[in-house]
Amino acid sequence: MKHAAPADQTPAPASSPETTARRRFSAPKIIGIVAGSIVGLLLIAYVAGSLYFTDRFMPNTVLGDHDVSLKTSSEVQAILDDALSDYTVAVSGQGFSMKLSAKDAGVSFDGQAIVADALGNTNPWLWPLEITREHDETDILAASSGSSLANAVRTAVDEFNATATPPTDAVVAFDEQKNAFAVRPEATGTALDADAVAKAIGSAIASMQPTAKLTADALQQPAVPATDPKLQAAAEAANQLVKADMQLMMGGDVAAEVNPALVSTWISFDESLTPSLDEEALVAWAKQLEVACDTVGTERTYTRPDGKVITVAGGPYGWLTDGEALLELVKEGVANGTVGAVDIPCKTTGTAYNGAGAQDWSARYCDIDLSEQHVRFYDETGTLIWEAPCVSGTPNGAHNTPTGVFWLNQKASPSVLKGTNLDGSKYESAVRYWMPFVGNVIGLHDADWQAAFGGTLYQQGRGSHGCVNLPVGSAADLFGIIQSGDVVVCHW
Repeated sequence: MKHAAPADQTPAPASSPETTARRRFSAPKIIGIVAGSIVGLLLIAYVAGSLYFTDRFMPNTVLGDHDVSLKTSSEVQAILDDALSDYTVAVSGQGFSMKLSAKDAGVSFDGQAIVADALGNTNPWLWPLEITREHDETDILAASSGSSLANAVRTAVDEFNATATPPTDAVVAFDEQKNAFAVRPEATGTALDADAVAKAIGSAIASMQPTAKLTADALQQPAVPATDPKLQAAAEAANQLVKADMQLMMGGDVAAEVNPALVSTWISFDESLTPSLDEEALVAWAKQLEVACDTVGTERTYTRPDGKVITVAGGPYGWLTDGEALLELVKEGVANGTVGAVDIPCKTTGTAYNGAGAQDWSARYCDIDLSEQHVRFYDETGTLIWEAPCVSGTPNGAHNTPTGVFWLNQKASPSVLKGTNLDGSKYESAVRYWMPFVGNVIGLHDADWQAAFGGTLYQQGRGSHGCVNLPVGSAADLFGIIQSGDVVVCHW
Protein backbone atom coordinates (compact mmCIF):
# COMPACT_ATOMS: atom_id res chain seq x y z
CA MET A 1 0.00 0.00 0.00
CA LYS A 2 1.37 3.38 -0.99
CA HIS A 3 1.22 6.43 1.21
CA ALA A 4 0.62 9.78 -0.34
CA ALA A 5 2.98 12.71 0.40
CA PRO A 6 1.70 15.51 2.56
CA ALA A 7 0.20 18.28 0.55
CA ASP A 8 2.29 21.08 2.30
CA GLN A 9 5.82 19.75 1.65
CA THR A 10 7.97 21.14 -1.22
CA PRO A 11 11.41 19.95 -2.44
CA ALA A 12 14.61 21.86 -0.93
CA PRO A 13 16.50 24.07 -3.31
CA ALA A 14 20.02 23.01 -4.30
CA SER A 15 23.18 24.97 -2.68
CA SER A 16 24.90 27.66 -4.81
CA PRO A 17 28.75 28.46 -5.00
CA GLU A 18 28.25 31.95 -3.40
CA THR A 19 26.64 30.41 -0.32
CA THR A 20 29.56 28.07 0.14
CA ALA A 21 32.10 30.95 -0.06
CA ARG A 22 30.29 32.95 2.58
CA ARG A 23 30.43 29.99 4.91
CA ARG A 24 34.21 29.56 4.33
CA PHE A 25 35.05 33.17 5.37
CA SER A 26 32.93 33.46 8.41
CA ALA A 27 33.75 36.01 11.29
CA PRO A 28 35.67 33.64 13.60
CA LYS A 29 38.12 32.81 10.91
CA ILE A 30 38.70 36.45 10.17
CA ILE A 31 39.40 37.17 13.82
CA GLY A 32 41.82 34.34 13.96
CA ILE A 33 43.68 35.58 10.98
CA VAL A 34 43.93 39.09 12.40
CA ALA A 35 45.07 37.83 15.76
CA GLY A 36 47.68 35.68 14.18
CA SER A 37 48.95 38.61 12.21
CA ILE A 38 49.23 40.76 15.35
CA VAL A 39 51.02 38.02 17.20
CA GLY A 40 53.39 37.71 14.35
CA LEU A 41 54.05 41.39 14.30
CA LEU A 42 54.54 41.43 18.08
CA LEU A 43 56.89 38.52 17.82
CA ILE A 44 58.85 40.30 15.18
CA ALA A 45 58.93 43.46 17.34
CA TYR A 46 59.93 41.44 20.44
CA VAL A 47 62.75 39.70 18.59
CA ALA A 48 63.86 42.98 17.08
CA GLY A 49 63.84 44.63 20.49
CA SER A 50 65.79 41.79 22.01
CA LEU A 51 68.38 42.03 19.30
CA TYR A 52 68.42 45.82 19.69
CA PHE A 53 69.14 45.65 23.40
CA THR A 54 71.74 42.95 23.06
CA ASP A 55 74.41 45.65 22.72
CA ARG A 56 72.49 48.66 23.94
CA PHE A 57 71.54 49.91 27.39
CA MET A 58 67.95 50.04 28.54
CA PRO A 59 66.13 53.32 28.98
CA ASN A 60 66.56 54.98 32.38
CA THR A 61 70.08 53.62 32.82
CA VAL A 62 72.78 55.63 34.65
CA LEU A 63 76.42 54.80 35.15
CA GLY A 64 77.85 57.13 37.73
CA ASP A 65 76.91 60.65 36.67
CA HIS A 66 76.29 59.57 33.11
CA ASP A 67 72.90 58.81 31.50
CA VAL A 68 73.66 55.94 29.12
CA SER A 69 70.09 55.18 28.10
CA LEU A 70 69.88 53.54 24.63
CA LYS A 71 73.63 53.91 24.09
CA THR A 72 75.74 51.12 22.67
CA SER A 73 78.58 49.52 24.55
CA SER A 74 81.16 51.27 22.39
CA GLU A 75 79.48 54.62 22.96
CA VAL A 76 79.44 54.12 26.73
CA GLN A 77 83.04 52.98 26.75
CA ALA A 78 83.99 56.17 24.92
CA ILE A 79 82.03 58.21 27.47
CA LEU A 80 83.91 56.56 30.32
CA ASP A 81 87.27 57.14 28.66
CA ASP A 82 86.48 60.82 28.16
CA ALA A 83 85.17 61.15 31.72
CA LEU A 84 88.33 59.63 33.16
CA SER A 85 90.57 62.07 31.35
CA ASP A 86 88.62 65.02 32.84
CA TYR A 87 87.87 63.45 36.22
CA THR A 88 88.59 65.25 39.49
CA VAL A 89 87.25 64.61 42.98
CA ALA A 90 86.82 67.39 45.55
CA VAL A 91 87.21 66.14 49.13
CA SER A 92 85.76 68.08 52.08
CA GLY A 93 84.50 67.59 55.60
CA GLN A 94 85.74 67.64 59.20
CA GLY A 95 87.68 70.81 58.46
CA PHE A 96 89.71 69.11 55.71
CA SER A 97 89.72 69.75 51.97
CA MET A 98 91.72 68.66 48.96
CA LYS A 99 91.21 68.14 45.24
CA LEU A 100 92.56 65.24 43.24
CA SER A 101 92.70 64.63 39.51
CA ALA A 102 92.52 61.15 38.04
CA LYS A 103 96.26 61.38 37.42
CA ASP A 104 96.98 62.51 41.01
CA ALA A 105 94.92 59.64 42.34
CA GLY A 106 96.35 57.08 39.93
CA VAL A 107 92.82 56.23 38.76
CA SER A 108 92.33 53.61 36.04
CA PHE A 109 89.66 51.12 35.00
CA ASP A 110 88.78 48.44 32.45
CA GLY A 111 86.07 50.21 30.48
CA GLN A 112 85.29 47.18 28.35
CA ALA A 113 84.78 44.98 31.38
CA ILE A 114 82.65 47.63 33.10
CA VAL A 115 80.35 47.97 30.10
CA ALA A 116 80.08 44.22 29.71
CA ASP A 117 79.17 43.77 33.38
CA ALA A 118 76.63 46.60 33.28
CA LEU A 119 74.96 45.16 30.17
CA GLY A 120 74.95 41.75 31.78
CA ASN A 121 72.70 43.05 34.56
CA THR A 122 69.76 43.32 32.14
CA ASN A 123 68.16 40.58 30.04
CA PRO A 124 67.54 41.80 26.49
CA TRP A 125 64.88 39.07 26.04
CA LEU A 126 62.93 40.67 28.87
CA TRP A 127 63.17 44.14 27.42
CA PRO A 128 59.44 44.85 27.61
CA LEU A 129 59.76 44.58 31.38
CA GLU A 130 63.25 46.09 31.65
CA ILE A 131 62.28 49.31 29.89
CA THR A 132 59.79 50.05 32.63
CA ARG A 133 62.45 49.94 35.35
CA GLU A 134 65.23 52.28 36.45
CA HIS A 135 68.76 50.93 36.14
CA ASP A 136 71.59 52.34 38.24
CA GLU A 137 74.79 50.57 37.32
CA THR A 138 77.04 52.85 39.30
CA ASP A 139 78.24 50.00 41.49
CA ILE A 140 79.64 48.33 38.40
CA LEU A 141 81.83 51.32 37.69
CA ALA A 142 84.97 49.68 39.04
CA ALA A 143 87.49 52.49 38.94
CA SER A 144 90.63 51.75 40.89
CA SER A 145 93.56 53.70 42.26
CA GLY A 146 97.08 52.62 42.97
CA SER A 147 99.60 53.80 45.55
CA SER A 148 99.36 57.34 44.20
CA LEU A 149 96.07 57.90 46.02
CA ALA A 150 97.34 56.57 49.35
CA ASN A 151 100.50 58.66 49.13
CA ALA A 152 98.68 61.84 48.16
CA VAL A 153 96.10 61.41 50.92
CA ARG A 154 98.66 60.59 53.62
CA THR A 155 100.75 63.65 52.77
CA ALA A 156 97.72 65.94 52.96
CA VAL A 157 96.37 64.31 56.13
CA ASP A 158 99.74 64.49 57.91
CA GLU A 159 99.91 68.20 57.16
CA PHE A 160 96.35 68.66 58.45
CA ASN A 161 97.00 66.66 61.62
CA ALA A 162 100.01 68.78 62.52
CA THR A 163 97.60 71.37 63.99
CA ALA A 164 94.67 69.07 64.75
CA THR A 165 93.64 67.68 68.13
CA PRO A 166 94.43 63.97 68.47
CA PRO A 167 91.93 61.62 70.10
CA THR A 168 92.23 60.88 73.79
CA ASP A 169 91.60 57.55 75.41
CA ALA A 170 89.30 57.13 78.35
CA VAL A 171 91.38 57.28 81.53
CA VAL A 172 91.05 57.16 85.27
CA ALA A 173 91.43 60.72 86.58
CA PHE A 174 90.59 62.67 89.69
CA ASP A 175 87.28 64.50 89.42
CA GLU A 176 87.39 67.64 91.59
CA GLN A 177 83.61 67.99 91.59
CA LYS A 178 83.14 64.42 92.82
CA ASN A 179 86.28 64.68 94.98
CA ALA A 180 87.16 61.19 93.85
CA PHE A 181 88.70 59.22 91.03
CA ALA A 182 86.36 58.53 88.12
CA VAL A 183 86.53 57.39 84.51
CA ARG A 184 87.09 60.31 82.17
CA PRO A 185 85.42 59.48 78.81
CA GLU A 186 87.32 59.25 75.59
CA ALA A 187 87.26 62.09 73.07
CA THR A 188 87.57 61.90 69.30
CA GLY A 189 89.36 65.17 68.61
CA THR A 190 89.85 66.58 65.11
CA ALA A 191 92.77 64.49 63.77
CA LEU A 192 92.00 62.43 60.66
CA ASP A 193 92.68 58.77 59.97
CA ALA A 194 94.58 58.69 56.67
CA ASP A 195 93.34 55.19 55.85
CA ALA A 196 89.72 56.15 56.53
CA VAL A 197 90.09 59.27 54.37
CA ALA A 198 91.63 57.22 51.56
CA LYS A 199 88.76 54.74 51.82
CA ALA A 200 86.14 57.49 51.56
CA ILE A 201 87.90 59.02 48.58
CA GLY A 202 88.36 55.61 47.00
CA SER A 203 84.63 54.96 47.33
CA ALA A 204 83.87 58.20 45.50
CA ILE A 205 86.44 57.43 42.86
CA ALA A 206 85.04 53.93 42.36
CA SER A 207 81.83 55.49 41.07
CA MET A 208 83.60 58.55 39.67
CA GLN A 209 81.69 60.88 41.94
CA PRO A 210 82.88 64.49 41.72
CA THR A 211 82.82 64.95 45.49
CA ALA A 212 83.73 62.97 48.57
CA LYS A 213 82.27 64.03 51.92
CA LEU A 214 84.18 63.07 55.04
CA THR A 215 82.07 62.10 58.03
CA ALA A 216 83.05 61.51 61.64
CA ASP A 217 84.06 58.02 60.59
CA ALA A 218 87.16 59.56 59.01
CA LEU A 219 88.46 60.83 62.37
CA GLN A 220 91.09 59.02 64.39
CA GLN A 221 89.33 56.96 67.00
CA PRO A 222 90.37 56.53 70.66
CA ALA A 223 91.87 53.15 71.49
CA VAL A 224 90.35 52.84 74.99
CA PRO A 225 86.62 53.51 75.55
CA ALA A 226 85.02 54.48 78.84
CA THR A 227 83.18 51.16 78.85
CA ASP A 228 86.42 49.28 79.51
CA PRO A 229 85.71 47.48 82.83
CA LYS A 230 89.36 47.81 83.87
CA LEU A 231 88.95 51.58 84.18
CA GLN A 232 86.09 51.47 86.66
CA ALA A 233 87.91 48.86 88.75
CA ALA A 234 91.02 51.07 88.79
CA ALA A 235 88.99 54.11 89.88
CA GLU A 236 87.45 52.19 92.78
CA ALA A 237 90.86 50.92 93.90
CA ALA A 238 92.41 54.41 93.70
CA ASN A 239 89.64 55.89 95.82
CA GLN A 240 90.71 53.62 98.67
CA LEU A 241 94.01 55.53 98.75
CA VAL A 242 92.60 59.07 98.91
CA LYS A 243 90.52 58.98 102.09
CA ALA A 244 92.83 61.22 104.15
CA ASP A 245 91.61 64.77 104.83
CA MET A 246 94.04 66.43 107.22
CA GLN A 247 94.62 70.07 108.11
CA LEU A 248 98.31 70.59 108.92
CA MET A 249 98.56 73.31 111.55
CA MET A 250 101.26 75.88 112.34
CA GLY A 251 100.64 78.09 115.36
CA GLY A 252 96.92 77.43 115.22
CA ASP A 253 96.69 78.33 111.54
CA VAL A 254 96.26 75.96 108.62
CA ALA A 255 99.59 75.79 106.78
CA ALA A 256 98.55 73.05 104.34
CA GLU A 257 95.84 70.49 103.68
CA VAL A 258 96.31 66.83 102.81
CA ASN A 259 93.00 66.07 101.11
CA PRO A 260 91.81 63.71 98.36
CA ALA A 261 92.64 66.26 95.66
CA LEU A 262 96.25 66.53 96.85
CA VAL A 263 96.73 62.83 97.52
CA SER A 264 95.42 62.10 94.03
CA THR A 265 98.54 63.80 92.63
CA TRP A 266 100.63 61.17 94.41
CA ILE A 267 98.72 58.24 92.89
CA SER A 268 100.20 56.46 89.90
CA PHE A 269 98.92 53.54 87.83
CA ASP A 270 101.01 50.71 86.40
CA GLU A 271 100.42 49.02 83.05
CA SER A 272 97.66 46.87 84.53
CA LEU A 273 95.99 50.01 85.98
CA THR A 274 96.81 49.03 89.54
CA PRO A 275 97.07 52.23 91.64
CA SER A 276 99.81 52.88 94.18
CA LEU A 277 101.19 55.77 96.23
CA ASP A 278 104.13 57.49 94.56
CA GLU A 279 106.42 58.08 97.54
CA GLU A 280 108.84 60.17 95.50
CA ALA A 281 106.04 62.60 94.74
CA LEU A 282 105.06 62.64 98.41
CA VAL A 283 108.64 63.30 99.51
CA ALA A 284 108.98 66.15 97.00
CA TRP A 285 105.78 67.73 98.28
CA ALA A 286 106.85 67.40 101.92
CA LYS A 287 110.16 69.12 101.14
CA GLN A 288 108.33 71.97 99.42
CA LEU A 289 106.05 72.34 102.43
CA GLU A 290 109.04 72.34 104.74
CA VAL A 291 110.63 75.18 102.79
CA ALA A 292 107.35 77.08 102.66
CA CYS A 293 106.72 76.75 106.38
CA ASP A 294 110.24 77.47 107.65
CA THR A 295 110.63 81.12 108.59
CA VAL A 296 113.98 81.14 110.42
CA GLY A 297 116.27 83.64 108.74
CA THR A 298 113.78 84.40 105.98
CA GLU A 299 112.79 87.84 104.80
CA ARG A 300 109.60 89.13 106.42
CA THR A 301 107.67 92.25 105.63
CA TYR A 302 105.34 93.67 108.26
CA THR A 303 103.60 96.87 109.26
CA ARG A 304 104.53 98.29 112.63
CA PRO A 305 101.61 99.58 114.74
CA ASP A 306 102.58 103.17 113.87
CA GLY A 307 102.11 102.34 110.16
CA LYS A 308 105.73 102.00 109.09
CA VAL A 309 106.30 99.12 106.67
CA ILE A 310 109.47 97.21 107.52
CA THR A 311 111.36 94.38 105.85
CA VAL A 312 113.77 92.33 107.89
CA ALA A 313 115.76 89.13 107.39
CA GLY A 314 118.10 87.00 109.46
CA GLY A 315 118.16 85.90 113.03
CA PRO A 316 117.50 82.54 114.72
CA TYR A 317 113.87 83.21 115.60
CA GLY A 318 111.04 81.50 113.78
CA TRP A 319 109.47 78.24 112.72
CA LEU A 320 111.64 75.32 111.70
CA THR A 321 109.86 72.14 110.68
CA ASP A 322 111.12 68.64 111.38
CA GLY A 323 111.21 67.33 107.81
CA GLU A 324 111.55 63.63 108.63
CA ALA A 325 108.79 63.71 111.23
CA LEU A 326 106.55 65.63 108.81
CA LEU A 327 107.07 63.03 106.09
CA GLU A 328 106.20 60.16 108.42
CA LEU A 329 103.16 62.06 109.70
CA VAL A 330 101.77 62.48 106.20
CA LYS A 331 102.59 58.90 105.16
CA GLU A 332 100.76 57.47 108.15
CA GLY A 333 97.86 59.87 107.67
CA VAL A 334 97.40 58.81 104.05
CA ALA A 335 97.73 55.11 104.89
CA ASN A 336 95.19 55.37 107.72
CA GLY A 337 92.84 57.81 106.03
CA THR A 338 93.27 60.32 108.86
CA VAL A 339 90.68 63.11 109.05
CA GLY A 340 91.08 66.29 111.14
CA ALA A 341 93.63 68.84 112.32
CA VAL A 342 97.23 67.75 112.98
CA ASP A 343 100.16 69.92 114.14
CA ILE A 344 103.20 70.00 111.92
CA PRO A 345 106.18 68.70 113.90
CA CYS A 346 108.72 71.50 114.40
CA LYS A 347 112.25 71.81 115.78
CA THR A 348 111.58 75.43 116.73
CA THR A 349 108.36 77.40 116.89
CA GLY A 350 107.33 81.03 116.90
CA THR A 351 104.60 82.90 118.71
CA ALA A 352 102.44 83.30 115.60
CA TYR A 353 102.24 82.01 112.07
CA ASN A 354 101.06 83.99 109.07
CA GLY A 355 102.77 82.16 106.25
CA ALA A 356 106.11 82.69 104.59
CA GLY A 357 107.25 86.28 104.22
CA ALA A 358 104.89 87.67 106.86
CA GLN A 359 105.16 88.57 110.53
CA ASP A 360 105.57 85.33 112.44
CA TRP A 361 105.52 86.77 115.94
CA SER A 362 102.69 88.03 118.07
CA ALA A 363 101.75 91.62 118.88
CA ARG A 364 104.11 91.60 121.92
CA TYR A 365 107.68 92.33 120.84
CA CYS A 366 110.59 94.76 121.03
CA ASP A 367 111.31 96.81 117.90
CA ILE A 368 114.85 98.21 117.43
CA ASP A 369 114.84 100.69 114.53
CA LEU A 370 118.48 101.34 113.63
CA SER A 371 117.60 103.93 111.00
CA GLU A 372 115.70 105.97 113.58
CA GLN A 373 118.03 105.04 116.48
CA HIS A 374 114.93 104.32 118.51
CA VAL A 375 113.64 101.35 120.48
CA ARG A 376 109.95 100.51 121.10
CA PHE A 377 108.13 97.84 123.05
CA TYR A 378 104.58 96.72 122.24
CA ASP A 379 102.39 94.66 124.57
CA GLU A 380 100.05 91.75 123.77
CA THR A 381 97.49 94.11 122.26
CA GLY A 382 100.02 95.88 120.06
CA THR A 383 99.97 98.97 122.25
CA LEU A 384 103.18 100.95 122.59
CA ILE A 385 104.05 100.80 126.29
CA TRP A 386 107.70 101.90 126.23
CA GLU A 387 110.12 103.68 123.94
CA ALA A 388 113.51 105.36 124.10
CA PRO A 389 116.29 106.67 121.87
CA CYS A 390 119.43 104.59 121.55
CA VAL A 391 122.95 104.38 120.24
CA SER A 392 123.68 101.27 118.18
CA GLY A 393 126.92 99.68 117.03
CA THR A 394 129.63 101.50 115.14
CA PRO A 395 129.09 100.85 111.38
CA ASN A 396 132.67 99.74 110.73
CA GLY A 397 132.02 96.17 109.68
CA ALA A 398 133.27 94.76 112.98
CA HIS A 399 130.88 96.38 115.43
CA ASN A 400 127.64 96.71 113.44
CA THR A 401 124.53 95.80 115.35
CA PRO A 402 123.17 92.53 113.87
CA THR A 403 119.78 92.71 112.16
CA GLY A 404 117.11 90.02 112.16
CA VAL A 405 114.48 88.48 114.39
CA PHE A 406 115.67 87.16 117.75
CA TRP A 407 114.54 85.88 121.11
CA LEU A 408 115.58 87.67 124.27
CA ASN A 409 117.92 85.11 125.74
CA GLN A 410 118.01 86.25 129.36
CA LYS A 411 118.04 89.20 131.78
CA ALA A 412 120.78 90.08 134.26
CA SER A 413 121.18 92.90 136.75
CA PRO A 414 123.92 93.83 137.24
CA SER A 415 126.36 92.47 134.68
CA VAL A 416 129.86 93.06 133.34
CA LEU A 417 130.29 93.22 129.56
CA LYS A 418 133.63 92.02 128.23
CA GLY A 419 135.02 92.25 124.73
CA THR A 420 137.82 93.33 122.41
CA ASN A 421 138.43 96.75 120.92
CA LEU A 422 139.49 97.28 117.33
CA ASP A 423 143.10 97.72 118.44
CA GLY A 424 143.00 94.32 120.11
CA SER A 425 142.80 95.60 123.64
CA LYS A 426 140.29 94.15 126.04
CA TYR A 427 137.52 96.05 127.68
CA GLU A 428 135.12 95.53 130.60
CA SER A 429 131.98 97.58 131.11
CA ALA A 430 129.76 97.32 134.16
CA VAL A 431 126.04 97.73 133.41
CA ARG A 432 122.98 97.62 135.64
CA TYR A 433 120.53 96.10 133.14
CA TRP A 434 121.69 93.48 130.69
CA MET A 435 119.18 92.12 128.09
CA PRO A 436 121.04 90.04 125.46
CA PHE A 437 119.38 88.79 122.21
CA VAL A 438 122.44 87.53 120.28
CA GLY A 439 123.93 84.87 122.49
CA ASN A 440 125.30 86.61 125.52
CA VAL A 441 127.27 89.01 123.39
CA ILE A 442 124.88 91.53 121.84
CA GLY A 443 121.97 93.01 123.72
CA LEU A 444 120.15 96.02 125.14
CA HIS A 445 121.69 97.71 128.19
CA ASP A 446 122.14 100.96 130.02
CA ALA A 447 125.11 103.14 129.04
CA ASP A 448 125.82 105.87 131.58
CA TRP A 449 128.93 106.84 129.60
CA GLN A 450 126.79 108.15 126.73
CA ALA A 451 126.04 111.84 127.09
CA ALA A 452 123.17 111.66 124.56
CA PHE A 453 121.19 109.17 122.53
CA GLY A 454 119.58 108.99 119.10
CA GLY A 455 120.29 110.90 115.92
CA THR A 456 123.54 110.03 114.17
CA LEU A 457 125.73 109.65 117.23
CA TYR A 458 126.47 106.03 116.28
CA GLN A 459 128.21 107.42 113.17
CA GLN A 460 130.13 110.14 115.05
CA GLY A 461 132.47 108.03 117.09
CA ARG A 462 129.89 107.29 119.77
CA GLY A 463 128.80 103.90 118.41
CA SER A 464 128.97 100.79 120.55
CA HIS A 465 130.70 97.47 120.03
CA GLY A 466 127.39 96.17 118.61
CA CYS A 467 125.05 96.48 121.59
CA VAL A 468 122.08 98.81 121.80
CA ASN A 469 122.88 101.51 124.36
CA LEU A 470 119.99 103.01 126.34
CA PRO A 471 119.62 105.77 128.91
CA VAL A 472 119.89 104.30 132.42
CA GLY A 473 116.31 105.12 133.41
CA SER A 474 114.88 103.84 130.16
CA ALA A 475 116.90 100.63 130.46
CA ALA A 476 115.56 100.13 133.97
CA ASP A 477 111.96 100.52 132.76
CA LEU A 478 112.47 98.13 129.85
CA PHE A 479 114.16 95.62 132.15
CA GLY A 480 111.00 95.55 134.21
CA ILE A 481 108.81 94.92 131.15
CA ILE A 482 110.68 92.61 128.82
CA GLN A 483 110.88 88.89 129.52
CA SER A 484 113.17 86.09 128.42
CA GLY A 485 111.69 84.59 125.24
CA ASP A 486 110.19 87.87 124.06
CA VAL A 487 110.76 88.61 120.38
CA VAL A 488 113.31 91.25 119.45
CA VAL A 489 113.24 92.63 115.89
CA CYS A 490 116.29 94.64 114.90
CA HIS A 491 116.17 96.36 111.52
CA TRP A 492 117.03 99.36 109.47
